[in-house]
Amino acid sequence: MNFLILQHLEIEPAALIEALITDAGHTTETVRIDKGEAIPSLLDGYNGVVVMGGPMSANDTHLSYITDELALLEKAIEADFPVLGLCLGAQLLARAAGAEVVASPVRELGWYPLRRTWDSAADPLFRNLDDDLMVFQWHGETFTLPDCATLVATHPAVLHQAFRIGSSQYGLQFHIEVDSKIINSWVEAGESERAELGEIGLSAIQSATPDSLPAAQSFCTQMVMAWLELCANRVARDH
Repeated sequence: MNFLILQHLEIEPAALIEALITDAGHTTETVRIDKGEAIPSLLDGYNGVVVMGGPMSANDTHLSYITDELALLEKAIEADFPVLGLCLGAQLLARAAGAEVVASPVRELGWYPLRRTWDSAADPLFRNLDDDLMVFQWHGETFTLPDCATLVATHPAVLHQAFRIGSSQYGLQFHIEVDSKIINSWVEAGESERAELGEIGLSAIQSATPDSLPAAQSFCTQMVMAWLELCANRVARDH
């Protein structure tokens, strides 16, 4: 299978997600939006699309690539085409499905626990989610839940953490693709984030990362492999 990756920033690659896809014997094509590369208008030739994070907003429709991504995701939703959206990618998917992207009640910066929902038990990607799994967050916006979506992970501070549309379209507000090097690069680049975190918050991230990262990466592996199985099922169904 062949997967399209939409990357908005050099320091926000698909990282572990891409490694899992290629290790499973599949191919990827990355569009570097930050380098002005064009977003495909059609999904022909791909078996899934991964939409990464970035500092821009899904509401920035004055940016041509945001409107292009929204248009592509609207086509994906209509076709029940597999999508995996992370942070900004989740917000774009939610907006393409008719939801609103709004300021987050809490600016989540660092490691936060996920909670199961009633629907997570039957979900192919989230049925093995352990309550209070710590995941890395780096966002100031969130989204309302699309009418067509099922909430599969939550947290009291920011309710909409992960959702599914159709059979294989997922939006994740958090980052499961990261490693310690990526986290450090975000902290280094994020002036306003550092200012908000302060020394105590920055220290908390530094101390929590070695303890939290292995379980988060293990869940990422389970989740991506389950998503690839959904993608393969769609290929088999279409043939």
